[in-house]
Amino acid sequence: MSSKVHKLFRDQTTGKKKRERTRGALLDSAISVFSAKGFEATRIVDITNHADMANGTFYNYYETKDELLRDVAYGIAVKVTGRINTEMEDIAHGPTRVALATAKLLQFARQEPEWIEVLLNGASVVPEMHSDMIQYFRQDLEIGIEQGHFNIEINLLLVNQHLALIQAALLYDAKISDDTIIQTCEAVLRLLGLTPARATKQVASVFKTYLNQDG
Repeated sequence: MSSKVHKLFRDQTTGKKKRERTRGALLDSAISVFSAKGFEATRIVDITNHADMANGTFYNYYETKDELLRDVAYGIAVKVTGRINTEMEDIAHGPTRVALATAKLLQFARQEPEWIEVLLNGASVVPEMHSDMIQYFRQDLEIGIEQGHFNIEINLLLVNQHLALIQAALLYDAKISDDTIIQTCEAVLRLLGLTPARATKQVASVFKTYLNQDG
């Protein structure tokens, strides 16, 4: 079981009523337990024990662990995509946006691997979240198409392939080195129709301009 204490949701409920603070602690514990045991193997009692709560407390907030996963994953998604969007708000170039968003997500996974693991788990289990994730990726792809950089048809298979490249990087390299991030970003751009040479040049430019100072 993960020994890390997450405070994403508790930080958001500081100063609020006890009910909200308790829910925040439950959500934070779910991050640790889902990432350590996997969604299917996790029991509700595992989460309440981790949160040092009575098992019945869970049912004051949720009927099933699927509902809990949805709220946890959406909360993480809001945090992660909000940060990425803020850092890219002045960037209009489609390939740059795609490469930078992919790199930022993997860097975030390097800092908070359990968050990203639960986020991707949520996307695979919660249908509406999968749809939202597709829409999120679709926006930058459409920009690249409009600018003439991508010669692709946006469909479910394409977006799932993009997600699969990110998941493969996480499985391949637990430490998520810069080399792994670079290779993944290049693979994503090639998937979208860029030549290998252009993909390499684009990712090198992204790293030099936007990522040299990132952790």
